[in-house]
Formats: sequence, C-alpha cells, structure tokens
Amino acid sequence: MSKPSVLVVGSGGVGTIAALSLTLNEKCNVTLVVRSAFDKASTEGFTINSVTYGNLKNWKPTHVSKSVESAVAENGPFDYIVVTTKNIPDGPLPCEQIIKPAVVDGVNTVVLIQNGIGIEEPMIKAYPKNPVLSGISLIGSTNINCTVDNLHKDTLKLGPFHNPNILDELTMEKVREFALLYQNVSKDVNEVIIEDSALSSRWEKLVYNMVLNTTCTVAGLDVNRCQIGEANENIFRPAMNEVLAIAKSEGVELPDLTSDYFIHIGDGLFYSPSMLVDSRKKQLFELEVILGNPLRTASKNGVSTPVLSTLYGLLKMIQLRIKEEIGVVQINEADYKGINSDDYPKTFQELQSKKV
Repeated sequence: MSKPSVLVVGSGGVGTIAALSLTLNEKCNVTLVVRSAFDKASTEGFTINSVTYGNLKNWKPTHVSKSVESAVAENGPFDYIVVTTKNIPDGPLPCEQIIKPAVVDGVNTVVLIQNGIGIEEPMIKAYPKNPVLSGISLIGSTNINCTVDNLHKDTLKLGPFHNPNILDELTMEKVREFALLYQNVSKDVNEVIIEDSALSSRWEKLVYNMVLNTTCTVAGLDVNRCQIGEANENIFRPAMNEVLAIAKSEGVELPDLTSDYFIHIGDGLFYSPSMLVDSRKKQLFELEVILGNPLRTASKNGVSTPVLSTLYGLLKMIQLRIKEEIGVVQINEADYKGINSDDYPKTFQELQSKKV
C-alpha cells in the first residue's frame, strides 16, 4: 500500500517544522512549497535548531517545490493539503486561491494550521466537498533564511471544522488519520491533541492574539515595553475581558485566569509578537482573521467592544499604509477632490475594484 501524499503550503517556522515532523515519521511523502527561498532550500536545505527534533544541517523534506502549481505537476495529487501561510483575506491572494491548483473536489483534506476565527468559511465555500481540519500550533518557531529555530515542544491541537456538506464523522475520521501521520511514536518528542471541536482552543489563543499582538503593533513596542507603559491594566486586561465576552456569546466559556496567564506569559522576555514583526518588515499581517472576524461576531451577538474596536480601526490604517508602501493598493489624491470624507472608504473600494 502506497504512503499518503502531503502538501505543506508555507515554509515559515510552523510550516517547515510540520514538514519535518511528517517526514521524520516516514508515514507519508511530503512536498513543501518554498517560494522566496526556493533556490537555497532546494540545494542547501534547511538548518534546524529544534528543542523538539534536535539540530539538523542541510535537511530537506521528500520534495521541495517553488509553487503549488509545480508541486502538483511534479508530485500530485495529494491526500492532505496543509496550509501554514499567514491568512490574509484582505491581501492580494486569499488562501483558498493559493491552494486551488492542488484541490481535487471530494478527494483531498485541507488542514489549516493558522490563527484566527472563521478561517474555514471561505475554504468550505470554495471547496464544499472537501473536509477541512483545524490545526493550532503551539511551538514557538521562526524561519529566517532557511534557518529554523524551534523553542518549544511541537504540540499540535487538531480538530474538525464543521462542513454542512460532509458528515461530521467523516471529518473526524480525517482528524484521526492526520494525527497518526503527525504524531511521533513517542509523545516525548511531539504531541498531537485531538479535540472534538476547534472553537475553545481557537478562542483561547485569540485572548493573546487579539490583544497583545494588536496593541504592540499599534504602539510599535514589544510586549514588555507596553507593560512598562501601564498596558496591563489600561489596555490588556480590558481588551481581554472583551474577548472573553465574545467567546461566551458563542457558547465558549474560558477560565477567568486565562487573561492573567497571557498577560504574564512573557514576563521578563522583552519579545515582539508576530504582527508587530510583520508591520516592521512592511509585510501584511493577519488583521481580519485575528481581529476583524471576532469583532463581526461581537456585533452580531450584541457584545460591546470599545477597546478592541479602537485597536481594529487603528490597525486598518496601519495595514493600509503598508499596502500602499508595497504597491498592493494605489491612492491618487486627485481622485478625492470634492468628495465628502465620509464617502472616502466607498470611493476607495470602487477605485481599487476598477484596477483589478
């Protein structure tokens, strides 16, 4: 019997470690899509410094491809498509379009190892016959120029996303199958935690991402400098209470101590969360799935979110600045002459749509 084929789309810290785990387990054939660093990854491979898997030089998965299209041509079709890229629906190309060349209706299973809430909805809409799984990575991993530093034990929380077109039992079966591919023989190496629902863990992680990630990006400061500036009581705790309230409105009761845990998770470390790092590098960040989607849920459920809504408004402007700086959007000031500023957002959208 042939081994399953797995395509990993995204070669950052999470994606490369996922490809490493799947390859070392020797239970499947792994193809990793590496775009910008393809030449180095395909010739020299990766340097891995991992608390989970040890230190490796010149490591490569079974196959390395430059694009999803070439991966399909060279090694497809795939049983599993693992998506670890940043999920930026307001960017140039949403995730469901990135993986489109690899999707075969009703055949492959899509595994979203990504942040945020509502990330499954566009995927299920685009591919209603394919099971979609939730993966939450708790790993602490970065990839800089094909050198991967993994600071925490590779732990993957794996669960089903509900697809109304597919029996839940079938999706759960795919969860168990992928867990077996990812789980090392010994749980002392890595660990897969199977969950019946993805919601609780996703909301729990949002207590961190919706607050610390966003505040640091607006302030332009690492977590600990924000705390020196009295963010714990002025921003962090009030905003986290709003996240807990939104989660509760969705039937997810998180422990009261969740806020204290995430407020103090990095005491003394002086670290910059991923959204701040992206903004400093003039890269688009995961604004909509981390903050926009939960706030739309809050609005639907009548939950008041004054702090989070303010952060969202400020971050939309920062994201717009980056989009203009990197050429994703264009703003011609002459286009706005004689237009009421209340109508600017609609005018902007109309002008951008004409350029697509």
